[in-house]
Amino acid sequence: MEERDVFEALELVPHPLTIVCSGDVESGRINGMTAAWVSRVSWDPPMLAVAIAPERYTLELIKEFREFTVNVVSPSLVRAAMEVFGMLSGRSVNKFERAGVRYRRGRRVRAPILEEAHAAFECVLEAMYGAGDHVIVVGRVVNAWIGGLNPVIWYRESTHELRT
Repeated sequence: MEERDVFEALELVPHPLTIVCSGDVESGRINGMTAAWVSRVSWDPPMLAVAIAPERYTLELIKEFREFTVNVVSPSLVRAAMEVFGMLSGRSVNKFERAGVRYRRGRRVRAPILEEAHAAFECVLEAMYGAGDHVIVVGRVVNAWIGGLNPVIWYRESTHELRT
């Protein structure tokens, strides 16, 4: 091993590529954002954590509705994740319409589930913690969906499909 710059080394950590969605499908107040800093943090109860910048509209809706979904990107969602959900603000554009993605309301939460996701997790907000320039949002997983498509990860500043 050789010593390296911290930020250069951190780029070598593979991450799941996800779209975190929040809001209420029935009211039409929904948003989603691409997130790679996502992790399972508890078995019992099952929990996920995601790091979100404090100015994001997705976080505003999570705080308001106290629930969200984590949708693991499949190959068919990569363009939407990179070009729409990861680039545009939901305050000014409906990202779901712009990306042309199909979604529906979760069974246990009001936030959208992306129908082409590899997997989707419905989460109820458990806690939020400040962490440097981000907020760690912890959600209890109350329902899960499996889409049957391969997952995509973020590694070395690009996407990679995992073959299952």
